[in-house]
Amino acid sequence: MHFASVKERFLQAMGEGKRSEAAKSPDRLCFHLMPPVGWLNDPNGLCQNDGTYHIYYQFAPENPEGTGKKGWGHYSTKNWIDYQEEPVALFPETLLDEGGVYSGSALVCDDGAIRYFYTGNRKLPGNYDYINEGRQHWTIRVDSEDAVHLSNRTTLLKNSDYPEDLSCHVRDPKVWKEDGQYRMVLGARTRDSRGKVLIYKSEDLDNWNLENEIIGDTDYGYMWECPDLLELDGHQFLLTCLQGQPQQGVEFENLYPSGYFIVDGKPSDDRPMKAHDFRALDHGFDFYAPQTFIDESGRRILVGWMGLPDVDYKNRETESGWQHALTLPRRLSVKDGKLLQYPIEEIFALGERDQTQNLMLKPDQPVILPSPVCEIQLKPQTENWSLALRKDVTLCCKDGLVTLSMKESGFGRQVRHARTGQVDSIDIFSDTSSLEIFINHGEAVFTTRVYDSQKDLHLESTEAMEARIVPFRTFTITQSEED
Repeated sequence: MHFASVKERFLQAMGEGKRSEAAKSPDRLCFHLMPPVGWLNDPNGLCQNDGTYHIYYQFAPENPEGTGKKGWGHYSTKNWIDYQEEPVALFPETLLDEGGVYSGSALVCDDGAIRYFYTGNRKLPGNYDYINEGRQHWTIRVDSEDAVHLSNRTTLLKNSDYPEDLSCHVRDPKVWKEDGQYRMVLGARTRDSRGKVLIYKSEDLDNWNLENEIIGDTDYGYMWECPDLLELDGHQFLLTCLQGQPQQGVEFENLYPSGYFIVDGKPSDDRPMKAHDFRALDHGFDFYAPQTFIDESGRRILVGWMGLPDVDYKNRETESGWQHALTLPRRLSVKDGKLLQYPIEEIFALGERDQTQNLMLKPDQPVILPSPVCEIQLKPQTENWSLALRKDVTLCCKDGLVTLSMKESGFGRQVRHARTGQVDSIDIFSDTSSLEIFINHGEAVFTTRVYDSQKDLHLESTEAMEARIVPFRTFTITQSEED
């Protein structure tokens, strides 16, 4: 493999012709980050340094199906509204990551430098199952002084360094500093197909030792991806994505559920930490691989991939040479021991306040939205209700069960549920081809892509509801010059 050619291939795929084709897509979003061309998936390396936020993401520019080489794309912003598209941060340039620069995290160090940690993926040629044999998932560190130029690849952990009971699938390092030490969590699959999380510690970011592991109080699938262990308001949570977890009624409806566990114990304990009471972070069709970080004001912010791997429903934008987006940045909080998510304050600066409509929705009296790009705030007056939104999207509540239903505009998406109890508020962030719906200020969330003509924009309820409709403007993205 000629690694120098990978960067050339990336740059060629991101040329003006491909960009122009993608830009003409009617499904380009107005206030969500997308790839300029090609494929986007997991958010990576989220951090803030000297007032600037950095959002990296897995990026395969050569085609919209994500089958090409994967590196890290990069956006930066100071206000979550005006963005800079930075040069591609990481390419698969060595034998350590020739199969892709996979997911990872960033750590802003006390000296102002940033250390990045990611999984280098490599599949060996031969007749392997690529589960227990034939795949290399190595934990790699790179360094940067400016968050744009990343260099000095260092291999921290190889497959042979992981416990003997593990398969080849060990990935997605999340690193943080705690009590003067560094810790890292890695998602893992055992050889007998059980999911768990490994916890490593280090004094110097170079030498890492296994400290503990997190296991479920019962079996939860065969692989735990994208782990993120965090403490918030005195509660300890493990965010992770489950692969191989069967559906149970209206729980675990997505092929790969994304959510969080309550975690008991400490990394320093002499027994495994226990994860229990798994709860979905998002009940919609399009949410996966969330990552959180603490910004310079102390907020715990989450960004997720507005997509899901291996599903049978489709995204229309592939016709224009691109696919997928990131969710709105969401601030995490805790209520009654549960994680809540809600868009950060900066997002509301996109609202055209002078065009706000305050009204009362009444049965059989549809309201026409001025634009598909808007925020809709609703307050139901009854316990049970049904809301028709845009062309053929329905949100309803019956006896404390909220149901999101889609027809043609779902492109194969059909129905999802969330048990919420009494619904006091609904906040809908509608973009050209996406919906993010927050129930009770984030007690339950539905994220989905939606594909309609963007012209049939009615809003209709079976019961009276207070409504506030705020049109949103488009955020800006400026392209940096490639070095």
